Amino acid sequence: MILTGQGISNLGDAFQFIAATTMLVKLTGSGLSAILGIIVSQIPSLILSPFAGYLGDRLKIKYVCVIIDFIRSIITLFFIGAHSPLKFYTLMFAISMLDIIYNPAKRKLITCIVSESELLMTNSLLTGVSGIAFLIGPACAGIAVVKFGADIAFYINSFTYIFSAFILFILKSRNLNVNSNNKKDKSGNSGVINEIKKGFKYFKSVPEIKDIIIISTVICSTASAINIAFFPFVFDTLRISNKEWGIMISVFNGTNFLAMLLSFLFSKNLNKKMNLYIIISVILTSWIWFFYSIVNELHIILALQFFEGTILAFCGILLGTRLQSLTNKTYLARVMSIGDIISNTGRIMGVALAYLMLGYFSESSVFLLNSALLFAFIFYKIVKG
Repeated sequence: MILTGQGISNLGDAFQFIAATTMLVKLTGSGLSAILGIIVSQIPSLILSPFAGYLGDRLKIKYVCVIIDFIRSIITLFFIGAHSPLKFYTLMFAISMLDIIYNPAKRKLITCIVSESELLMTNSLLTGVSGIAFLIGPACAGIAVVKFGADIAFYINSFTYIFSAFILFILKSRNLNVNSNNKKDKSGNSGVINEIKKGFKYFKSVPEIKDIIIISTVICSTASAINIAFFPFVFDTLRISNKEWGIMISVFNGTNFLAMLLSFLFSKNLNKKMNLYIIISVILTSWIWFFYSIVNELHIILALQFFEGTILAFCGILLGTRLQSLTNKTYLARVMSIGDIISNTGRIMGVALAYLMLGYFSESSVFLLNSALLFAFIFYKIVKG
């Protein structure tokens, strides 16, 4: 049931992403402005992350997800007829704030449904379902937007949020109805701020958790810089069409399905050699980014996207599974929200770096620098042991 709801919701997200990016390119006249606006609209929502973790650990997570899905379905409809960049960014900001609250609860919900030994398989399946949705969705969205206009994508995404909420509402599991961490501490203080502080204290007390989040943050920040450069590269330099853009997004995100197959293939060795697989994934990603800096043929870029998407999705499965399995379930949503704060801060830094560089240098320079930074980081981790 979770896989069905997640897959339908991902399909709607794929439609909305294609519609939103193509509309913003038309409204702003620039691929760089479009993607920069999408990312910057998420910045203010960072202050909600600690409270999102608190809600995920204190409330019944199923109902947190249901309510957020329902609200997102309503807000999505307001994109219809939004023909000014300000209104568009305001709505994206609202969706971003809801996502910040939704994500920690959703990730904790998974650990309440399956056992620890099943986490890797479950995360692989969720990634694969997302891959199928984004393999089909963007290409279909590109065609639908051309034929019916961008509004059709927002109608579809609104419906998929309602569908996801319905699936979660009827989901039956004893663990989903248990409130976490409801007891007061010895001082009798169980307020919001105190619970958030306890989450940070737990996070700092487990070095392995900090290490995973740092690795995820470095990948996130450098990948964000690559994405900032990639949008003007394809829209302004290569000048691709909406249909070609839909195909590119399908290729990149559809590789999530291949990542799922890889995790199944290596499942016997993944838990024992997870660090090794993470290292190899990061090194390969840095080399793919290097090749972005020296090629401009669309068919080669599509091939590189195919490999990059597969490797990053595979690495994401490993990092997410390790984090979920290491973290005490009582603090899981708060640890996830702390990870969101750190990763989003890294994302902002990556975006700022890329934006400054693009004012003076070409997109290739951004690709090259972040390739070198990612490779240098993993080399340092290897030397450190």
